[in-house]
Amino acid sequence: MVNPGDYLPSDEDIDVEMLDSDTELSKVVAAPRKSPVSYDSDSDFEALPAKRKPAASKRGGRGRGRGRGRGGATRSTAKAVAAATPTEGSEIEGEDAFDAPAPKARRGRPRKVVDDSEKPKPKRGRKKAAANEDEDNFEAPVAKGKARQMTLDEIDATPKVLTFDPVHNAELAQTYPDPYWKELLSEPTDGGRIDLIDEDHPLELLPYTMTDQMALTGMALSPDGTMLATFGSSGNVHIWDTDTFACLVTLRDRAEPNIDEFFVGQFTPNSEYLVVGGKLKDRKRWSEADEDNHILACPLKVFNVVTGEVVARLDGHSEEILCVKSVVYKGENYFVTTSQDGYIRRWHMDSSWIVLKDSTEIADGITCMVFTVSFIPNTGNRYFIASTDDHLTLMDLERCKIVQRFDPIYSSYCDCGKFIELLEQPVYQALRPSIAAADVAETDEGCAIKSEDSVAASTMATAQQPPEPSGLHAYFVTRGVELLDAENNTVSSRPNTCTLHRLVYPTEPDGKFVLQEIRRYHHDEYMSNSWLIRIASNGRYILAPTLNGQVFVFNIATGQVTGILRDHDTIEVRDCKFHPTKNLLFTCSDDGTVKVYRSTTRPAQAVATTSGVAMDGVVTDEQVEDPESPKTAAVSPLALIKDGIETMVVGEIAPVSAEPTSAIPQPDDVMSAE
Repeated sequence: MVNPGDYLPSDEDIDVEMLDSDTELSKVVAAPRKSPVSYDSDSDFEALPAKRKPAASKRGGRGRGRGRGRGGATRSTAKAVAAATPTEGSEIEGEDAFDAPAPKARRGRPRKVVDDSEKPKPKRGRKKAAANEDEDNFEAPVAKGKARQMTLDEIDATPKVLTFDPVHNAELAQTYPDPYWKELLSEPTDGGRIDLIDEDHPLELLPYTMTDQMALTGMALSPDGTMLATFGSSGNVHIWDTDTFACLVTLRDRAEPNIDEFFVGQFTPNSEYLVVGGKLKDRKRWSEADEDNHILACPLKVFNVVTGEVVARLDGHSEEILCVKSVVYKGENYFVTTSQDGYIRRWHMDSSWIVLKDSTEIADGITCMVFTVSFIPNTGNRYFIASTDDHLTLMDLERCKIVQRFDPIYSSYCDCGKFIELLEQPVYQALRPSIAAADVAETDEGCAIKSEDSVAASTMATAQQPPEPSGLHAYFVTRGVELLDAENNTVSSRPNTCTLHRLVYPTEPDGKFVLQEIRRYHHDEYMSNSWLIRIASNGRYILAPTLNGQVFVFNIATGQVTGILRDHDTIEVRDCKFHPTKNLLFTCSDDGTVKVYRSTTRPAQAVATTSGVAMDGVVTDEQVEDPESPKTAAVSPLALIKDGIETMVVGEIAPVSAEPTSAIPQPDDVMSAE
């Protein structure tokens, strides 16, 4: 509809072309033309070919299309091309055969007609010599100021920055020893840490109540092991005493107008502060794509453990924060975070851990989602491995650069990985559940994975044991999610597994790291095809949570399942932790509870021999001596919290009695080591 007063230019004043987008329109307006173009009739119109659609991103993320670089031909262009293309068997005769609609006239100011004598604007950059121009007549541009080009001798003398130098790395590791293995070298208390989990040493569920109003997605132990922090969808951070299992304090950002959901967190080395991250949702805006409140830019928040105040807020990630690590590198303090936005960010903090010096984003541009990071042992905390999409990526903390990418491990996501110190050398296993079509058997119901024996027979002949490394190496465990590619994309044809890797360090400057797969861990009932599930290890076992409320215990050396914990509701178990010094094990779930276990010793006459899987058993209180309570240093944050517990204003203090009640299952009823 044309409004009165609108100026409609004539064909002499405007050039009409079918354009793909406003970008193409701007190019046509800015480009010089030899002469104006007019069309005598609709038959003179020639449709422009559709642009080639760029390659789609590798994978979208969870829920909202995380791919980068979407695009393609516009809808108007596709229609024009379809109209201009004759169908099969048809013939075009005369001008009337092509009956394209006349282009609509545009409103507004008429285009400027560019005259032939008008020259285009000169382009920026150095002028190129013409092909037929004599070299003697070519004049090189004169450099302005004091800038000059480097000579070949100067280029050769410039020192090359090595990605990895074994000599420099050895000096760095000796000068700045990383405390990664500190928890295994610390002095055990409370009868010692958990060492064995099998039919002779089953796990006992302790009758303590540690709950939240909503799902619990993560946990963190303080460096001295006296406090356990839990994070969940309620926006509360509960800090528990690992001696009495009472809730000491509840932290919450009461000044936040939007909705907080915390996924992860970590104590600073002195346990004075707790840095947390997760999801921040708009309280007044709904997202149809997420079927949830609209997700805002998600900040890091630093709480003072004693006062409960938010002392720092660090903005930088545009989506959910999935991992946070506090690390000391060359005497400087850093936070390292990962996010669903696909980026890793390094936060340089001052000596107090609450003042930000600078923030740097590690350049990537390919990764859709980054899950966890784990620092490589014996590198002075300079290098770390990140779980990115379906593979692992090795990165340099100092230069904020990607050093190396490794081959994909899982078909969908590799959402957890961490370095461990092995207590027993594993038996190499050539079995790797293949994803080839030869290993999928056709059944009446659809596709099903063949038995492990048949898969082993098909892969054993081609797999070879990697040679034992002579230099530095470390062991790394991962877990992941497989694609839903069977039964109408409702289940996965690939079994869920955990994987043990060996990372071999380079022996030459700028050499490549080698990631060797040692063995995979699987059980027919192990179903863990849900993201944001974290595994744990004490060097002898792998704790592998599932999506149906179970936790599998895999023996690293043999691959055998030595126990299955079944005490959570039939819902995802998100995190599990071995206590570094005490005989304690923690698990948390979307059911909003934390379960506490300890290892016991079963009398010889009560042991039932099975085919390698621990049987359900009963351990009475008389069989296990109550451990003595460890003494807490008077200067620790835990002591400060206890001293001022009556005057805390950051939340209600809800100590829980250690005595069992009628609502709490007794140890005899909840024993669940299988």
